[in-house]
Amino acid sequence: MNTSWGDYTFLEYSTGEPDIDPKTAPCTPSELSSFAHYFIPVLFSLAFVVGLIGNGLVLAVLGKRPCPWLFADRYLFQLAIADLLLALTLPFWATQLTHKWVFGEFLCKVVGTLTTMNGHGSVFLLACLSVERYLAIVRGIQLHHWLKLSYTYLVAIVVWGICLILSAMELHFRTAAYTSQARKVLCDLEFDSQNAQAWRLSLRLISFTFGFLIPLLVMVFCYCRIFLALRRAQGCRRPLALYLLVVILALFVIFWGPFYGFIFVDSLQRLGHLVRDCAQEKVLDSGLLFTQSLGLVHCCLNPLVYAFAGVKFRRELSRLFHRSDQGRECQQSSSGPESQDNGAEGLDYSIMM
Repeated sequence: MNTSWGDYTFLEYSTGEPDIDPKTAPCTPSELSSFAHYFIPVLFSLAFVVGLIGNGLVLAVLGKRPCPWLFADRYLFQLAIADLLLALTLPFWATQLTHKWVFGEFLCKVVGTLTTMNGHGSVFLLACLSVERYLAIVRGIQLHHWLKLSYTYLVAIVVWGICLILSAMELHFRTAAYTSQARKVLCDLEFDSQNAQAWRLSLRLISFTFGFLIPLLVMVFCYCRIFLALRRAQGCRRPLALYLLVVILALFVIFWGPFYGFIFVDSLQRLGHLVRDCAQEKVLDSGLLFTQSLGLVHCCLNPLVYAFAGVKFRRELSRLFHRSDQGRECQQSSSGPESQDNGAEGLDYSIMM
């Protein structure tokens, strides 16, 4: 069967030979391969350790707490699961970069699907949190007062269902096979040569639009309206939890935004709107590889935000290791000064922040 291999990073390898004009000389990927072989596996190893420990502690804090969860904790719990599963895929990609894909066809499809699904899941859950804050602060609607728990589960099912749909192509197209460009077995997306360009552009457009652009616009709209409402409110103090959510959003944009920017530029080249030559191929190869690696490292950052800036998370983490304090925490959480100050504004909505 005629095949056309993917065109960027360790998930789809390089932008190179299949789509370069036959009249031009092929680009040599030696510098890119050296960078991928030595630097990125070390980066992934550090992110894997930090992500495993950090997200594990978040799940432990939420799972061990005897009190009912506050509204946002259900989404933060899912966010920690998504980041943890994403971190678990990093050793597989690091092994492929340093050696080759040695885990077989089945794990190739599973790891590829988990990477895509949990990457989208993170941004969708952040969008859910921003919408809830918008409704609570701007519209004065306290969802946890009138939404039944079953509706929260329904939202989670819808979110993860969309993520599964967006990652379904990984199960169909991703395969482990020998590729002549890398001269080794890789876990790559494999397209029929006649339809490779159409599939690649379609999947990129879908991923960029639904997995990044639309959720980002939703979050920017919600937080802009929230801060305008708080600015107009006389005597309303700015909640730390809201700022922490904005920090988490900013980190997501900083770490994933450049990758989608390179995807957009490369798509414009493939559509013929930008000139395509060997020098630009090398820039795109390097940029796509580095920025996607940067995006995957994001899976270890949210727990660091909780740990360094979240007073409540440090308090709950301390209680996790001092079980004698847990008997009083429900009463303290519901009657303490923080709850009294924030409850009227609907801002005390997580034990993590």
